[in-house]
Amino acid sequence: MFSALWQAPHRPLFLASFLSAFITLAWWPLGVQIGLPAPGFEPVVLWHAHELIFGFAGAAAGGYLLTALPSWTAKPLMNGAPLKLLLLFWGVGRLATAMADHTPFALLIGLNASYPVWLAAILCHQTLSSGAFRKAGFGLAVLCLASADTLFMTAALANQPETALTIARTVILGFALVMVIIGSRAIPAFTNNWLERSQRRELKTQDPRLSRRITLGALTLALIAMVTGQLVTANVAMICAAAALLWTMRTWRTPVILTNPLLAALHLSYAWLPIGLATLGALWFAPRIDPLADALHILTIGAMSGLIMAIAGRAACHHISGDMRANAGFTLGALLIWTTTWVRVLAPVVAEQTSTLLLAAAGLWCLGWATFITGFRPALNGPVTRPILSGKRHSPRDPLSLQTEKSIR
Repeated sequence: MFSALWQAPHRPLFLASFLSAFITLAWWPLGVQIGLPAPGFEPVVLWHAHELIFGFAGAAAGGYLLTALPSWTAKPLMNGAPLKLLLLFWGVGRLATAMADHTPFALLIGLNASYPVWLAAILCHQTLSSGAFRKAGFGLAVLCLASADTLFMTAALANQPETALTIARTVILGFALVMVIIGSRAIPAFTNNWLERSQRRELKTQDPRLSRRITLGALTLALIAMVTGQLVTANVAMICAAAALLWTMRTWRTPVILTNPLLAALHLSYAWLPIGLATLGALWFAPRIDPLADALHILTIGAMSGLIMAIAGRAACHHISGDMRANAGFTLGALLIWTTTWVRVLAPVVAEQTSTLLLAAAGLWCLGWATFITGFRPALNGPVTRPILSGKRHSPRDPLSLQTEKSIR
């Protein structure tokens, strides 16, 4: 199994992402609650935020982008020594961050930047050398992530927690934009392919190009406004993006697909995106209703973590028939993370039980990821099944049914 781990980038990077998700909350708050020493990063809530954004989500993004890369460049999957080096960079970044209070600043910044910089170099080199110039933008986006990581660390270690959290919120908004880019094409594609397979062609959705472009435009405006400090514009744009997302999703046949765990996980996770964007945008104008930091978990747990699980987990769901079938680990893990979102969001609402609910949410999160990891084991050994994140293709006449990594446009 160990040698098979390095045959494709999704294997070590997705696994690293999942383990990071589990370990981060198992250490804090759960481990500290029972007497383990806290991470060497003060305040520890910033370590928590950093690791879930730049560690957990960063590894998942790398696994996804490197899996999609051959479909853009017609080159083989990255494997072997370059992949081992990439994972090494990611791992030392996690260790350095956990000992940030005892690590020289320049070394800490360099170790944390090594993973996204190496990933960006791979993406830019392969896309530019193969003429896939439009896809080089993903490499630039990863470089932006590296810059944000540096800015976050600088603010956190300079005793400016509010600045660090503002940077974190901006990065999460950037991830929301990426989730819309990927999900708005991939989810209808996967859905249409299943409807075709189920002999329900009349229910297939059409490509909602206008509303998708409005969503992307509004989110891009929100991101730019957030970076430039135009907070009113940013939050109004987030609310507009949420409305456009809901309009886009109205034809996705969500009630019909709930019997399929693979599709249900995608649809229900993606649904947290408009809910989260609308809630965050509205709460900025009425902050007394609910703290923004708590509401932010709608996006981080519900949408980001849910979609990482729903998309990456497909690699372990290949069936001999060529179709995809969710295993018990996938189904139960996705359900637990969806439940975690509700518990975490409701925690500050039930004031007298907030601490208990926060620990319960952390416990459910760890249980969800542990369960999911056990279900992911089939993806870690044996020959690499291509396409990695999708099954047999149906109805080639319909471009939305092409279930391949090319779903990123």
